[in-house]
Amino acid sequence: MNLAPSSRISTHSLSFTLALALISLSVISLLVSNALQMASNWQMHQRALANQQQSLAHSAAVEVRTLLDERWNTLTTAIRMSGLATAPTEQRTRALEQLLILDPLLEQLIILDDDRFVIASASRHRGKMVDFLDPALINDVVHQTRLRNRYISALRVDAATGEPGIVLALPLVDSFENYHGALIAIINARFLWETIRRQTPDPASLAYIVDRQGSLLACSDMARVLRGDNAAGVAIVQKFARERSASIQTLHYVGLSGVEVVGSYEALNEPAWAVVIETPRVVAYRPLLNDLGVSGLVLLGVIIVSGGIGIYLARWLTAPLVNLTRVADRIASGERNIPIVVRGPREIRVLARAFAAMTTQLEASLETLEQRVAQRTAALQEALAEVETRAHEQARLLEEIARQRQVIRELSVPVLPVTDDALVMPLVGAIDAERLADIQDRALHALQRSRARYLLVDITGVPIVDSQVAQGLIAVASACRLLGAEMVLIGVRPEVAQTIVGLGLDLSSLRTAADLQTVLRDLTVRVAHDGEVHGRKNAF
Repeated sequence: MNLAPSSRISTHSLSFTLALALISLSVISLLVSNALQMASNWQMHQRALANQQQSLAHSAAVEVRTLLDERWNTLTTAIRMSGLATAPTEQRTRALEQLLILDPLLEQLIILDDDRFVIASASRHRGKMVDFLDPALINDVVHQTRLRNRYISALRVDAATGEPGIVLALPLVDSFENYHGALIAIINARFLWETIRRQTPDPASLAYIVDRQGSLLACSDMARVLRGDNAAGVAIVQKFARERSASIQTLHYVGLSGVEVVGSYEALNEPAWAVVIETPRVVAYRPLLNDLGVSGLVLLGVIIVSGGIGIYLARWLTAPLVNLTRVADRIASGERNIPIVVRGPREIRVLARAFAAMTTQLEASLETLEQRVAQRTAALQEALAEVETRAHEQARLLEEIARQRQVIRELSVPVLPVTDDALVMPLVGAIDAERLADIQDRALHALQRSRARYLLVDITGVPIVDSQVAQGLIAVASACRLLGAEMVLIGVRPEVAQTIVGLGLDLSSLRTAADLQTVLRDLTVRVAHDGEVHGRKNAF
């Protein structure tokens, strides 16, 4: 077999399979690598996000705590250094005015005596007093300060000015710790709002301060505070109110704005407030989603490149195999001396040479096979002729056997006329279902042809009479009566009679006789008597 130079041919399913396998391996490896990388990035981002949220909450809490502590220190120092508990009213008023000048966050200062009366006051804006001192608040202030406790109120908004404020109160005591009333300071709450606004990491984020009842004290969205929104239904606020812990927490929940958020809080020991930082989940995980998109684009580009490389390699590897397949198809169709292309990897070239050697051997084998086929064909033709001859002979024998079986069948169920009115049917041998059907058929046709009135069935030669045979004989008797004849059963032997009785068969509808001679004599007498008296009458 000659070897021809290689030529460029197209590939089909095998190249597609190899290309798909190469692409799949590349994609799977990249997917696994990216999945592991994304899982690692996800964990790192969650830790970084939690740290960021906690840092913001902690920073805001520290700033709020520092501002409040500075106010408490300022008020405590003023009580001790200025003698506010026992000084005259004018001196107290001047001390309060100087205190307002020293601390710009203080809006109004009031001194209550032990009987809840205002004995001195000062305001940053003369003639514009913030009216927060309702009876309930005064009672709370006096009750706490009498117990030597500091008091801080929830956020209050003045109805006249619209200014938010927080009330601070300290017990007014002298150097001997005697109680003389309370020093009340009203702080403009806008400093809380500014603190919260500075801690907001993103315009879409929300930062706020709440107490354990969920009341908003400050919020980066000031409209919520002014509307009097309550955060008691927010999960992180419920956690703060339930656990009463100052530890920083990071949770995923539905935030104050009604969207899924990532939130952290830090509780203040005094007062019982918490600073909450909430960032929408979409915003919080936006960098991770961007990384995922970039990874997807990179993966798509790698798939395209690996796909092109895979298709090229598949075509290069499978082209020789496809060429060998086409050569095999042409050889199978009867062509000879077909050149085989040898190219590609070493294994494929070895395969091509082996295929060429196999084709040469195949040609030699075909020539030998043709000779053997010719010899076998001649032998088969002779055998076929012999088989046809035997088949004709067998068919002739089968026809002869069929004719003999028909004769035997007719002889096995003979129907013989004994008189003009009687036919006798002697039965010999075993009776099966097929023979019963034959007995009924021959008996009825014989009665129809002869017009006989009696059918004499002799079962002397029947060795066994079972229920099937008895039922068959009863059926023959019934069919005979339908044709106007009567069947007489002859030759019932003692053992047959015992068998019939043992089977419980009722043969009372059948007329029986011991032997044929007795039946014929009775029939002759009966026919003669019927002719004289009644003519033709059925006496049985």
